[in-house]
Amino acid sequence: MNKKLLFLSLMIVTLVSCKKSYKYVEKIEKQGIFGGTERDEKEEEFKAENDTVAYLEAFKKFAISQKVEMDMKKSLGTSSSTPLSFSVYDDKGNDISYITFNNKEKRENEIAQRIFSLNNSIQRPTVTANKSKIDSSKIKELQGFFREKKDEFSPDGTSWIRPKSSPSYTNQNGIYCYFQKENNIPSNFRFRVQYYSDDWLFFQKIQFSIDGKAYEYIPLNTENDSGNGGYIWEWFDENISATSDKELINALANAKSAKMKFIGRQYYDVKNITKEQLLGIKRTVEYYKALGGNF
Repeated sequence: MNKKLLFLSLMIVTLVSCKKSYKYVEKIEKQGIFGGTERDEKEEEFKAENDTVAYLEAFKKFAISQKVEMDMKKSLGTSSSTPLSFSVYDDKGNDISYITFNNKEKRENEIAQRIFSLNNSIQRPTVTANKSKIDSSKIKELQGFFREKKDEFSPDGTSWIRPKSSPSYTNQNGIYCYFQKENNIPSNFRFRVQYYSDDWLFFQKIQFSIDGKAYEYIPLNTENDSGNGGYIWEWFDENISATSDKELINALANAKSAKMKFIGRQYYDVKNITKEQLLGIKRTVEYYKALGGNF
């Protein structure tokens, strides 16, 4: 090895060895195993020349996490976790998250602009209609039981199809399914349950008794609101894709009788599922399939 190559090699080794070790810690919120949300942390070791470079690298990592969450919500309607905040520690365990340096805000803005201007890397799965299963006579039989609301701003002719028997507002008890239609292709089959009462329950899961057989559904996220002279309403609205969830929907669609038990933080409440609600779920599944949907 000649002297010039030897010198360059030594310089590279020196530069690498001069880098310090840092730890990136990201606080996140994710769905709990038994419903609701819980806090967690992600950790990652990395190296940087100094504290300033380390902080900017940590800021970039956090911006990427935020961008991924935004893309997932936009493409899939949900995300696995929500980034809340970040910290960065040097090799001695000192928190350097609040260090100051020249043009700090400008550098942060440059990084954020670069990350958030990237194209959405998470694409919605391509959905195709099963044309061999399109049942024109069944469509004609069922379409009168549904209302279709078109999105006037959608270039793909997106519309939402809901049973006419479903509640018009959130402040009503209800259980039903509905779905999306895009370019005349049915997709995004959804399950919605609404709980309306005069006292908070903060339900985290629902247990079903369907024709004497027990089922359980744990929503990814529940929402709540209040009004109407002290009344409250809690609900979830989620895409159905897992095999176990489809089993529950099919059981409801073919049930002779069913009831559901809302499990709250401290209390529970049991409500009967009416024959009309069961029939509405059955018709929705049949209509979705008649339009060529795979369920």
